[in-house]
Amino acid sequence: MSVGLITDEPGRFYTFQSTLPAGEYFEFRPRNPPLNSKPIVDDESGMCIGYSVAQAPGLWQIYDADGMFVRLEEAPLEAPLIDPTDLALIAFGAFRLLRAGKALLESGVKAAVTVRLSEATISLLRGRLKMGLSVRALRMSESSAKHMLTPGRYVPLQIQEKAIRYGIRKPDPLKKPGLFRYEARMYKLVEDRQNKGTYIYKSYRLEVLVREADWTIMHFQYMP
Repeated sequence: MSVGLITDEPGRFYTFQSTLPAGEYFEFRPRNPPLNSKPIVDDESGMCIGYSVAQAPGLWQIYDADGMFVRLEEAPLEAPLIDPTDLALIAFGAFRLLRAGKALLESGVKAAVTVRLSEATISLLRGRLKMGLSVRALRMSESSAKHMLTPGRYVPLQIQEKAIRYGIRKPDPLKKPGLFRYEARMYKLVEDRQNKGTYIYKSYRLEVLVREADWTIMHFQYMP
């Protein structure tokens, strides 16, 4: 994994937006995901940032990415008058956060009905991703940062942070001093084009090579 790696390459702080194709997201699944939950996926980061569970039409239980309950959300409708059939579709609670901060619930049978998650809920879900070893404390080498610009290599920095926090820590296979490899299981969610709001899950092993002296990600990759 670290063949040809320059171990003294300086680490810098970066921010990234998802380069994944539309409808693809990453998930670091909690040990006990909420029962009957739907993912809340964020186009900006390209990852699942929480979960929703329908409690009643137009009312959801909201959980963070670790599966912890955070609040109830009652979403006001932006559409004009709707019938009870539309309300039943809303109850499924499949959210997709757009860069504008909206959530869209789609049905393959009826026209899309738009709902809005409160800014407080969006901020809360994104903020809770930064608990523990903060993403803001992670650096990346220039070579690893360049990989983030390639759709086939991109992995949200928050997912890599979770791999470091929860994954299995091992010495660098090439025994380079100060480097450690973290391994964890993650998932890619690919939206089903025939059934909007549902996802096909694919499992991958994520490996993150870290220089722990300054918490710099030197290299990362994922594979089935």
